[in-house]
Amino acid sequence: MNGVKHLFAAFRSQAASPAAMACASGLWLIAFDNLAFWRDLWAARDPSSLRAALAVAGLALVLWSLFTLLARLLCWPRVGKPMIALLLAVAALAAYFIGSYGILIDRGMMRNVLQTDLRETADLLSLPLLLDFAWRGLLPAALVLSVRVAHPGWRQALAGIARSALLFAVLAVSCLTVFYADYASAARNHRELRHLLTPTNVFNGLAGLWKEHSRANRQLVRVGEDARRDPANAGAKPLLVVLVVGETARAANFSLGGYARPTNQALAGKGVVYFGDVTSCGTDTATSLPCMFSDLGAGKFEAAEAGARENVLDILARAGVGVRWLNNNSGCKGVCDRILWSDLSRTNDPALCAGGECLDGVLLQGLRDGLAAATSDNLMVLHLMGSHGPAYYKRYPAVSRRFEPTCDTNDIQRCSVEALRNTYDNGIAYTSEVLAKQIDLLAAQAGRVDSVLLYISDHGESLGERNIYLHGLPKVLAPREQTQVPMLAWLSPGAWQRLGVNEAALRQLAAQPLSHDNLSPTLLGLFGVRTSAVRSALDLTAMARRAATQGAGTP
Repeated sequence: MNGVKHLFAAFRSQAASPAAMACASGLWLIAFDNLAFWRDLWAARDPSSLRAALAVAGLALVLWSLFTLLARLLCWPRVGKPMIALLLAVAALAAYFIGSYGILIDRGMMRNVLQTDLRETADLLSLPLLLDFAWRGLLPAALVLSVRVAHPGWRQALAGIARSALLFAVLAVSCLTVFYADYASAARNHRELRHLLTPTNVFNGLAGLWKEHSRANRQLVRVGEDARRDPANAGAKPLLVVLVVGETARAANFSLGGYARPTNQALAGKGVVYFGDVTSCGTDTATSLPCMFSDLGAGKFEAAEAGARENVLDILARAGVGVRWLNNNSGCKGVCDRILWSDLSRTNDPALCAGGECLDGVLLQGLRDGLAAATSDNLMVLHLMGSHGPAYYKRYPAVSRRFEPTCDTNDIQRCSVEALRNTYDNGIAYTSEVLAKQIDLLAAQAGRVDSVLLYISDHGESLGERNIYLHGLPKVLAPREQTQVPMLAWLSPGAWQRLGVNEAALRQLAAQPLSHDNLSPTLLGLFGVRTSAVRSALDLTAMARRAATQGAGTP
């Protein structure tokens, strides 16, 4: 402890120039906050090649000069030290999550960071994170705040910045001249490197978000104003469609899709139709959730543009369908802003809610209430907490623990592969139990209400494969574990008849490649809503009817 005090005392007694502080800060960023970047860059080179070693060394000098210039631009009287300290702290956090979970930081990841809530943030806190942040973030930040800086006049300051910029330009041009082919190859074949370089990845992500929102037309765009319900869809009983939106469930761990472990045992005998090849729109909730309900489709989807447009829930409400959102997650990402919604994640239920979080069983009472009040056609969206990580062990009650040993910590990268898989699978099994109870509730009211239950996850999850954890990688780089999601359907006898859907045809369709793009058209199709704004050809019920007609040989 005395050594630390002497260290800070020594820093306070010395006056450093802005250039020296910037140089030291840039060196710290290069040496300690970009270990994953250098690891992946070196792995992409031939380690026995002298040219490869020189190319990496040259890039290190270029980046050091770049980060030095960045810090020098921040180093002004009164504001310089706090801004550089903040820069070092942010870079330390980014470096920890990149190194520990194998994530990449881009626009989508920064959107997730800005839209997260306190519960999700708390689930990420761990002792290794705090210890890592203490030495890699707080220590250099404290040293920066402790040192005295002798600021020159503004003319000298500008001259110093100019010298830093000139040095960076000379080094950059020199290295590009000598090693252009090496750098171009690495950039072309390893696009993830730019998302690893800290802190420029954070700045680029934030800049991308700013550009995204600045381009968007913030006046709400009405969609599907021509929406009309088909009178043939009307029935003698109310139609209740329950859409269960899962969280972070990956298809690879669903036994309904061929996974060897009985994670969906609770759904056995329930008559569900499982869709085994479904691709998500994105790899994070902030992207996938709005995309699932948007008319844009995955190919044209932009989060900011979708946020300024109505979605399929608005279209259904305009067509006369009652729409309600029940939430046990961190929010609906703007999807439910214009409909009736209820947040059940703060319910005071001692059996289901503890430590500021609720298990997904809390949504069952909301479904009971909706069933009891069903006198007209309604859509209920139940947004699960599902398998949200890294605190997978919090997603199921002790009585639902099927697989052991478990990983009862959010520091998942330190758990064994077996324990982590067991914990995640327990969460999938609990989701299956919740779905089974929802189906039982609907089946019990089949004489009074025609009902459909759809379940689909927003994105998948990595559980350490290729040393990648959690989710959120750019879709072009993401593994299948993050993009292949489970989807299933259950229909009451009255719903099968009312919709004119052949079960065999739907099961045959379930083997075909599908995606989140099929969801919005299917919701409209279930209620017989027609509009030119949404591609009706992707409606699963219409696709099943066409398949049945073709199978019967009808021209």
